[in-house]
Amino acid sequence: MTAVDNESKNPVQRKRRLSRKEQKALKKHKHNKLPSKDADEAVEATPDEVEGCIDPELTATATATVTGTVTSSTAAAVEEPDYLDDYEPIPIEETATPSASSLGKWFPKAKVIKCRTTYSNDDKKTTARASLLLFYQYASWTESQTNSLLAHLAKIANTRTLGGRIRVAPEGLNATVSSVDCDGISSQRSLRHFCQDLRRYDPKVFNETDFKFIDDIGPDRHFKDFKILPVKELVFYGIDEKKAPLTKGGTHVAAKEFHQLLERESTVVIDVRNHYEAAIGRFDGQAQKGQDKQEDGANEDTKEMAAYLDPKMRKSTDFPRWLAKNETQQQLKDKTVLMYCTGGVRCERASAYLNSQMGDSVKGIYQLQGGIEGYFKQYPDGGHFRGKNFVFDKREAVSAENPEGDGGVVRKGAAKKVKVEIAEAKCCICDKKWHRYIGKKKCRMCGVPVLMCDSCMSKSKREDLVARCPLCVEENITVPAADVEFTDNGVSGRPVGDMSITGTDEPSKKAAPSVLKWGGGHAKDKKMKKKMKRRLCQFGAECARKDCFFLHPDRK
Repeated sequence: MTAVDNESKNPVQRKRRLSRKEQKALKKHKHNKLPSKDADEAVEATPDEVEGCIDPELTATATATVTGTVTSSTAAAVEEPDYLDDYEPIPIEETATPSASSLGKWFPKAKVIKCRTTYSNDDKKTTARASLLLFYQYASWTESQTNSLLAHLAKIANTRTLGGRIRVAPEGLNATVSSVDCDGISSQRSLRHFCQDLRRYDPKVFNETDFKFIDDIGPDRHFKDFKILPVKELVFYGIDEKKAPLTKGGTHVAAKEFHQLLERESTVVIDVRNHYEAAIGRFDGQAQKGQDKQEDGANEDTKEMAAYLDPKMRKSTDFPRWLAKNETQQQLKDKTVLMYCTGGVRCERASAYLNSQMGDSVKGIYQLQGGIEGYFKQYPDGGHFRGKNFVFDKREAVSAENPEGDGGVVRKGAAKKVKVEIAEAKCCICDKKWHRYIGKKKCRMCGVPVLMCDSCMSKSKREDLVARCPLCVEENITVPAADVEFTDNGVSGRPVGDMSITGTDEPSKKAAPSVLKWGGGHAKDKKMKKKMKRRLCQFGAECARKDCFFLHPDRK
């Protein structure tokens, strides 16, 4: 199933005949129907386009959208350089997987390909620039097709200057890919060539993909390697495909329409991300706008804005449990439901599951096309989004004021202020205002990332400092994750051994309902062994331990 904007299914009749280049650009970007202030060519709406508007109250908006001007993304695409003029296709052939490293025993089928060009945070001399590509695409591939794609992706990575992470499953793929200027080829061109590689591989699937580009960013935002991760699901919800088929998901709406829906009454907006992401940024600026109207003396006809709902999830598998609560169902009943996430992929399964459970009880289910990343493209000032958008790449977190993100070391005076901070964004130890996830600090009770300021970071090795996330504090979770046996991918578990962090076995102590494995903890012992092997053993040749961790030059 290909997730595309429903509005893109209707053809648009133009007053003049477009050039071949314009036709190609329009076809590539036909999923987005947003008006552009810079375009001069008018288009006429067909009756089906207006009649097929997702909401009767938005018909006027839809009419203005399709009859007003050429879409902004299309206009930009027409003016965009022809990055494919020197495109050299990579042969698609049944060959063995190119040389690549493995991620070890914990992920034996994954492949890692080192990028030949990388830059650090401190490299100030280079003039090179980097680009990012974000996309997801659902499909229906056989096992042999999936394996063929895995091999082809490895071949592409060995040929082009690419870094990033790609999750590949029989149901599609989800990717964050980066590139940097190298050997006279710009990062923008490398990523466009990669997209063309995918279109050549499977035109029926990738011709409809919503590729999102972030160009002209710092070279240190480029990944140092390209990881290809074979998985069973793009997003693990623990929900069977039969219970929540993707073909019955929510209606995709573009950023401008989503923005307008946020300003309507009898509407709720669900944050489909994890709570630690929502803690530093979210869509509730519309609530502030409604409050400002009341304070300014607006009349009684002022409508309420969309209510923000945070499922407070540690991981996506918590969503079904939240939706099953009676309180949740009462909040959603007879409401127009909006859903959003970082790039859009998590909304696909979540909206399908919501539709299967409560489709008859709500007025409609709509999801933000392109996620927060796409929304920022349309609203550079942030629109109704407050705070920062947590991202899973080297940018770390992005705000309207800082599109390159916060990623990198913390330097005094270098932190960029957020236009509107979220009140919950504070250090988990000292409650100081803080909105950066650095140092891979985790909640001791459930393993999710925690906000810890730089001053507390230096004290974090003290045993009396127990890092707990806001959810564990709110739910009074006091049993460390290390004292819990978790099953079913960390979704449920039972306490074992000591029941509390204080050393007392009190039955009132609670364990977290789920645990998130985050921060590469699987390699902790391995890194320690490597560190020890660099130190000479103080006993030298007299050491009797055959498995001694320390260095023995006299041993083979």
